[in-house]
Amino acid sequence: MNQNLVLTPPQQALAIIGDIHGEVRALDALLDRLDHDPATQGRQLVFIGDLCDRGPDSVGVIQRVQALVEQGRALVILGNHEINLLANDAKDGSGWFFDSRNEPDTPHYAPFTRASASQRPDIRAFLASLPLAIRYPDLRLVHAAWDAASIDAIRDIPCGNILELIHQWDLNIARAATENDLQARYQAERERWARQLESPDDPPPYLDAVADFESLQQRLNPIKRLTSGIEARSAQPFYSGHRWRYSDRTAWWDEDADPSPVVIGHYWRLFNPHDPNVWRYSRLFEGIAPTAWHGRHRQAFCVDYSVGARWSERQNHHQAGNIRFRLAALLWPERALVFDNGDHIPTS
Repeated sequence: MNQNLVLTPPQQALAIIGDIHGEVRALDALLDRLDHDPATQGRQLVFIGDLCDRGPDSVGVIQRVQALVEQGRALVILGNHEINLLANDAKDGSGWFFDSRNEPDTPHYAPFTRASASQRPDIRAFLASLPLAIRYPDLRLVHAAWDAASIDAIRDIPCGNILELIHQWDLNIARAATENDLQARYQAERERWARQLESPDDPPPYLDAVADFESLQQRLNPIKRLTSGIEARSAQPFYSGHRWRYSDRTAWWDEDADPSPVVIGHYWRLFNPHDPNVWRYSRLFEGIAPTAWHGRHRQAFCVDYSVGARWSERQNHHQAGNIRFRLAALLWPERALVFDNGDHIPTS
């Protein structure tokens, strides 16, 4: 098997596990279901990315997944939260790793296990060794968007070079952002409105430089397109993930010309689409059944069932997380789901 940023393993039976976001108890429950069911024992595990951030034990999740990789039982692809960590981009929910986020994250996510000084280099080294996508003979796997041009840009680059690539594309974007002083205006807006950018009750005005810079990142950075999706400048700012945003996710799968199946995470799908607390990103699945394939050729399937939102249940002293917010594994080639609460449900 090649060890490039786009892996091409031989075809085999899989259990493709959605975004975990530090929810180690959900991961343990799901792995226990898979290990003890004769129908799912022994198959290759594939983690779709976003192992960390927001949940109570990102360290524990990464350690369990790394052990499975080292045993030859699992493959992992990078999500946008791992890319943020590798790029030293401390964002909401990453207080378990970055000291600068510990205080602002505590009101939302505490208690959470913090990585020790000795653990952090090992975590970075493991994440830096991972690929960005997997191409089986009959299946595509990527965290957010299978963008053909971005795949071509990284296809033949060996794993282990992700830090250099992040740096190189950051330089490319910085050079492009010198036009009209966009970089300086972006940094000035971020500094001027730093408090309001994370305040739901005191929003900043529409920040044009922030919107333009985020759009530039999406256009020019293949890593960002693969791990954060295809985004477009939003007409109005909106509050999500504890910050005001100026670019919005798009249903790129409706324009995907490739009819071969593609499995993604990232998009905060809800098992109950009528949940009264539905948030903005799940609107991409309006009119789509919660276990349905979607897209131009019904070729896409999002296996992220929002287990990363269980922090909100704990904060509100609710115990319904295993019903509202779930961790799922998509069985391939059966196209059936196994959830951490033991439910087995076919997709459609």
